[in-house]
Amino acid sequence: MLSDDQFRLLLAHFDRPWAGFRKVRKGIKKRIRRHMAQLDCRCFEHYLALVQDDPEIGHACQQKLVVTITRFFRDRQLWDHLCHVILPGLIRLFPNGIRAWSAGCSGGEEPYSLAMVWHVLNENLNTQVPLDILATDIRSDCLERAQKAVYYKNSVKEVPQDLLTRYFHISKNEKHFILRPELKSIVRLMRHDVLDFPIEKDFHLLFLRNNLLTYYQGDVLEQALKRILKSLSMDRYLVLGSHERLPALPLPLLRDKNCPWFYKKTA
Repeated sequence: MLSDDQFRLLLAHFDRPWAGFRKVRKGIKKRIRRHMAQLDCRCFEHYLALVQDDPEIGHACQQKLVVTITRFFRDRQLWDHLCHVILPGLIRLFPNGIRAWSAGCSGGEEPYSLAMVWHVLNENLNTQVPLDILATDIRSDCLERAQKAVYYKNSVKEVPQDLLTRYFHISKNEKHFILRPELKSIVRLMRHDVLDFPIEKDFHLLFLRNNLLTYYQGDVLEQALKRILKSLSMDRYLVLGSHERLPALPLPLLRDKNCPWFYKKTA
């Protein structure tokens, strides 16, 4: 067994916040127990010592802490504001093309939601402004799932029916929804740790939802956030999760009064 107190000690070692992991700890603790069994660790103290002393084991343990819960069009108000306010404004300002980054993209639900919105918006506005979406995640299995773009019903439950019919086809057993190729072609998938330096820059739109600010804290969070903001050009948008708050730092960001998920970079 792995108690909550022991799990807290493990989180503290990596400077991770209990608040971010409290609701998802059951599944993560199960992964940790399996990792302990693989290492033939019969007590938590032995496991923690290995995590602290062996960088490879410590890295493997951190992989077990990665949370990949998501779905299409998560936080509907965010997507409505994006479609009716943010994206039309970007199209007017940058008719030659928009660049977006979905950091921690999990199985691709977020970047493909953006691709759907963009495809429809271009039609409604009678424009042909290109969109380039970079979607990154630290887990190779997540990127493989995003590449296949095959989803269960629970993942697409918030997709409007017209978009579901238009951009997915249902498998023969009616259990899977398969994304159509025209949307997959807009998204570039790459492996990247959100704590590392960004692999590209000059983005107009940066999705950083429910990962860095939820599952990290302290100096690790602050330094990673500063690095990430350098990839976002001035007067472009950072998008956070609905319950996430920026740390008390002198950051060049102005919060959108009409939709709290959005922050504009001001310098």
